Amino acid sequence: MDRTERESSIIAVRDATGDFRNRYLVFFDEGWQCDFFPYHKTVEPISVDLEQVAQYLSDAFEISRSDFTIQPVAQQESAKPSTEHGGEKRYYVYHLYKADVTHMPDAWQGDSFMVGSKRCRWMTTEDMMKDPRIREVNRDVVGMVRGNLT
Repeated sequence: MDRTERESSIIAVRDATGDFRNRYLVFFDEGWQCDFFPYHKTVEPISVDLEQVAQYLSDAFEISRSDFTIQPVAQQESAKPSTEHGGEKRYYVYHLYKADVTHMPDAWQGDSFMVGSKRCRWMTTEDMMKDPRIREVNRDVVGMVRGNLT
């Protein structure tokens, strides 16, 4: 079967500084009109991908590289209708990384906050699954995080 797969590296960012290990950083993606885990286009090999994902997290979310640890967790394939492409079935390969924040940046304080132009907030996977838009476009990713990290 000829199919195009899109590979994305998903970063499940957890607050490891307090009692909030079950909540994750998400940001509002304007194009999708949905809260997402931070993500980046996957590159090979995994050692290069890990470094690029860590640099992306640091740069895009304004957190010092020394303020978090990151490690690969799992890989999962998914096929789902694309809401951006009229319901056409799309194939995805997700590479899941766990990033634990060991020193919380001042800008990340509170339940919701801005980092540059990104609207961010902390959510549990349970809260994500209660959100109709997240369930519609990203249920598989939330399920992957739940199955591997919670």
